[in-house]
Amino acid sequence: MPLRQHAEPGPGFTLVLGAGGRVGMASHAGVICALAEVGGVDPASAELVIGTSAGSVVGALLRLGWSPREIWGIVTRTADLPAADDLGRADLFRRAWRTPSQLVRRSMGSAYVLTRSVVRVPLLPVPPVARRLFPGGFLSLDEEEADLGTGLADEWPAQPLWLCTVDVETGRRLVLGRRDDRPPLSRAVLASCAIPGFYQPIRFGRRTLVDGGVHSTTNLDLAALAAPQVVIASAPMGFDPERPPGAVGRSVRTSVNRGIDRGCEEVRASGRTLLELRPGPEEVAAQRLNAMRDHDLEPVAVAAYDAAARRLSRPHVQEQLAALRHLAPASALAG
Repeated sequence: MPLRQHAEPGPGFTLVLGAGGRVGMASHAGVICALAEVGGVDPASAELVIGTSAGSVVGALLRLGWSPREIWGIVTRTADLPAADDLGRADLFRRAWRTPSQLVRRSMGSAYVLTRSVVRVPLLPVPPVARRLFPGGFLSLDEEEADLGTGLADEWPAQPLWLCTVDVETGRRLVLGRRDDRPPLSRAVLASCAIPGFYQPIRFGRRTLVDGGVHSTTNLDLAALAAPQVVIASAPMGFDPERPPGAVGRSVRTSVNRGIDRGCEEVRASGRTLLELRPGPEEVAAQRLNAMRDHDLEPVAVAAYDAAARRLSRPHVQEQLAALRHLAPASALAG
């Protein structure tokens, strides 16, 4: 049973966008396009958007005014937009070391960050000199590359946006944007995407932040702490239990699915209506195993769109969505 105090359900909906790398971004693009075009619900009208890793990028774009189809073009690199060109030039795999000694020191720092991300118990803070000598992360993603040409700025949007990270010093989840924890938006998105051991953690005050997917690939439980009655969740790293993939896909994703199931149980136990959208076999096949690839992403978005469209077309789902149509974003949240 959940131990936390849940907010009383209220009008509107929460949009939860989970982790999944660039492939996950393409999956989200398909889902939000289907939500708008088949479900008749504007994703930007969500009372709250909760993003983790890939979901933080898509969620921030929604809050900054990009339409679902524009986001589709950006993340699949199929739109004739300057942002899409900038995205194509961003190098997500630029190594952060130049000499053998730097590689050794980064190996030690990355091992520490990865271990702290798995074994999440409080420890004494790492001295600044040690952080400088042994930085974590083999790959570099500068702040200029982090916005991927999408116009992510320092200012947060007016509508509520929660971006999930984990503080490796304490082992605790930190939800940026929920209260007063608001670094510049571009850095918040970057922190939510900082895969431990691969990308260098992001410093925010005294905190050392990494990808919120370390805590949960969706952080779906947070939706029970906010006011909206309806929760719509896109979880690219799981699979649809009603339409499971083959044996390989199930074996890779089963543990993730269990975590998603726990989040779903907590949301439902709080009295909310949950519409979850997880990949079916066609989506899993389109995603393949390289979640960070930057090519051949449109088939992922198409498969996600088709699967979401089928789900959203069901009569009982249409009834659930009817009350959400033509909503305007609001700012009053509980929790």
